[in-house]
Amino acid sequence: MARKVKTSAVADPSAGVDGRVLPGAVEQKDLAAFNRETLAKYGLPDVQKEDAHVYRDEDGYYVVKEEFHKPTNPFERLKLAKDPMKDTVHLAYLEEMAKASAEDFKAWDETADPDDVDHRMKYAGLFHRRKNHYGRYMMRLKLPNGVITSEQTRYLASVVEACGEDGCADITTRQNFQLRGVELKDAPTYIKGLMDLGMSTLQSGLDNVRNATGNPLAGFDPHEVVDTRPFTRDIQDYVTGGGRGNPEVSNLGRKWNVCVVGGPDFFEHPDINDLAFIPADRDGVAGFNILVGGFISSARAAEAIPLGAWVPESEVVAATAAVITTFRDYGHRGNRQKTRMMWLIDEMGLENFRAEVACRMPSGELAPEAPEDKIDTSIARRSYLGVHAQKQPGLSWVGVCVPGGRLQGEDLREMADLADMYGSGELRLTVEQNFIIPDVPAEKVDALLAEPLLSRFTVSPGAVVAGMVACTGKQFCGFAQIETKKSAYETAEHLESVLDFPNGDLRMIWTGCPNSCAPVQVADIGIMGAQVKDPTGAKGMVDGVNIFVGGTVGPGGHLKEDPEYPKVAMSEMLPLLEKICIEEFGAVRKATPSPNPENASRWKINKSAQYTKGVPKAMGKATHICTGCGYIYQEDKPFASLSEEYVCPSCSAPKSKFEAMKEGEAPKSSRPTKAYPEGTLVALPGQGQTVELKLVSKADVSADTRVFRFALPSEKHVLGLPVGQHVAMSLKGADGVVVSRPYTPISSDDEAGYVEFCVKVYDGGAMTTLLDALAVGDAATFEGPLGNLTYTDRGEFSVFNPVSGETTKRAGIKHLGMVCGGTGITPMLQVIRQVFKDVGDTTRVSLVFANKSPADILLKAELDELAATHKNLAVHYTVDAADDKWEGSTGFVDAEMLKKHLPAAASDAQVLMCGPPAMMEKAVKPALETLGFTKDSYMEF
Repeated sequence: MARKVKTSAVADPSAGVDGRVLPGAVEQKDLAAFNRETLAKYGLPDVQKEDAHVYRDEDGYYVVKEEFHKPTNPFERLKLAKDPMKDTVHLAYLEEMAKASAEDFKAWDETADPDDVDHRMKYAGLFHRRKNHYGRYMMRLKLPNGVITSEQTRYLASVVEACGEDGCADITTRQNFQLRGVELKDAPTYIKGLMDLGMSTLQSGLDNVRNATGNPLAGFDPHEVVDTRPFTRDIQDYVTGGGRGNPEVSNLGRKWNVCVVGGPDFFEHPDINDLAFIPADRDGVAGFNILVGGFISSARAAEAIPLGAWVPESEVVAATAAVITTFRDYGHRGNRQKTRMMWLIDEMGLENFRAEVACRMPSGELAPEAPEDKIDTSIARRSYLGVHAQKQPGLSWVGVCVPGGRLQGEDLREMADLADMYGSGELRLTVEQNFIIPDVPAEKVDALLAEPLLSRFTVSPGAVVAGMVACTGKQFCGFAQIETKKSAYETAEHLESVLDFPNGDLRMIWTGCPNSCAPVQVADIGIMGAQVKDPTGAKGMVDGVNIFVGGTVGPGGHLKEDPEYPKVAMSEMLPLLEKICIEEFGAVRKATPSPNPENASRWKINKSAQYTKGVPKAMGKATHICTGCGYIYQEDKPFASLSEEYVCPSCSAPKSKFEAMKEGEAPKSSRPTKAYPEGTLVALPGQGQTVELKLVSKADVSADTRVFRFALPSEKHVLGLPVGQHVAMSLKGADGVVVSRPYTPISSDDEAGYVEFCVKVYDGGAMTTLLDALAVGDAATFEGPLGNLTYTDRGEFSVFNPVSGETTKRAGIKHLGMVCGGTGITPMLQVIRQVFKDVGDTTRVSLVFANKSPADILLKAELDELAATHKNLAVHYTVDAADDKWEGSTGFVDAEMLKKHLPAAASDAQVLMCGPPAMMEKAVKPALETLGFTKDSYMEF
């Protein structure tokens, strides 16, 4: 029989107090002692650095220092407001919420903190599926090395079955289980059952360490180099504090992955882990060389690189802690797309990063890496599916294919039964979403293969189904652009019916969105969901994919960062995939297609996939999107019932610029970025950023117009707006209601230390009266960059369509016409400044600027000076009414005025517009179309 190693997930059912389930302390005053007790058994150095970005508070939890609060992101803000490990877990707020939500979840949700409902519970392994499975949670476990016993599996089956038609389970790409359909009121009971059986859900989501993966064949692999189970268990024990929760590593800047490699196949995918241990001996001592920094995200895919260090087997946990705490102390906490550990390594430099890790080791140093590791690269990567002899004589493991990893409660129960009847009562999970039954005596193999479960989940799948992996997809995930699991299965079965694969299995991996929860970058063929233009030419978007080709795994593996075939409609996908299989992977077309078994058509759909319970009215269902800036309208009343005077709160676009979102469509929004010289301090460095700025002065321009100057975080900071973009300024009124409005600065983005806005104050204006009431030293919150129109180069604009997600360029512009009213001059001025400060930009600019009276004209002195200096700039002012001294024109903007002062309609002419919606919709646009301008030749800020 295989050698037994204690490998179940770590949990401490005795750590709860005062009748509670979750580990923690009776009162907050006891937390420090509780945490010291948790950490005492590890005997690791207590490293506190003065220059770290975080500090340890009096209770033992890490908090970002005030000087590093900016730039930040919503997830860092919610952790600052209330530490999830401290409040949600250790002070058992989760259990309070479970009780409070038991009678009426929707009513409770409408009054609860949304961050509590949707995010902080991830520290206890609970993920609310607000968009696609409202009121139900996904529960993520931690199963080091993917090892689970039959008893534990039966318990999971009971949880899934208790969730009724909403319940199911998924094997994940980290050798783990996720259970779906859990109601919050039942979660503490389920967590207690898991803990009683040695399982844990702690710290499995948000900015925490994910499941520690290892060789799924550990302990019985004939080619095993090292048994990974003790190491993955020890890592998991440290990360979760033995199931008590470990505050040392519970506040990272982003999620973090770790694996231990056990053999030549690299089943663990070390190339895409933040930390990977590769077996290597040094001077006769067994240990590991270290790789760091591997990850995949929507912004970047990076292969792990050698740290140039080696540790003995006894220091695996110490090395793990040293790397994690380095990341905790110095990792980025701003733009979420740049917060994975590799970005920190890039910034520090590998040698500095290594030195920092070394000083956190018990000895204060790291040995150089061993010259050679113990991986035999001459051994071809094996398939673990099917029946294979173990290194223990007379025993076999049986690898079973589970397409997409989806299991029902009865499947889990049968798996447990088969493990007891034919094996040793143990199951293994794999990163390819399959399971293995080990320790099957040779004489029992045939009987096992005849079991009904193994007709549903075969041990001998076809060449494409065998290598199929799929993320959750649109059924449960709010980010997914397409349905993945069933689509992947259908596609695999189709390809197998029309093609033969003489070169072996094809690894086809599907992910529903660019987050790549299933790693398409390592696939032979990777399929990433997208919304694309309808190939029939009909208006709107349809389900589509980006196709990656040629990723590899194993020693010397390589990631594919960019798709070879972008934006392919799913209706046109199959012929292209057939072509790729033939040309790239040696597939041969069958003379006569074989019958398609259509197992995918019999895929069991859970109740939750047949309908969407939706978002409760109080939270606002997303129904319409602004095509001007990407603002999502979340209705508190039907969009159609809104007044025709309704304008976008973000960019002031009229109601006519909104488009209805498709049912189930994930909201998309434009957040442009701008490149700056290395070392530039940027207050709003990219998508989703906010910054709080203090008012330092305000000056009257006229009786009702002021210039407001706000200080940036330091005198060296710039704001960070591409030319043509704006920000949303937010202020809170006395009633507690937050009011937001869009503004474009009048200061240049090249000016450091401050930003200025010229604002007209309206009597009774919800925003401007709050702004005018600000005293010097008061703060406002700014979000940006916002907007979809950017002046990117000489005579060139970039235009982002938030509905389609596509960016187009309008280039070759020789003459810019501009029409604006009132404060609509501010984005025009930014473009004008950019054109005329670039001596190589020969673009002509003709501006028509409308106001009520001469006194209302903003920034006239600067415009006049620019026009006098640059012959390519012409400015025409018009007002509603004026006295005899006025030298400009009077009257509303009409076709005659625009014909006289703007360029004629032509392929190299472009008109920009910004002003009151009524002016734009009822006067300017009709006049332009009368003059022959098409909708592509005028654009609105």
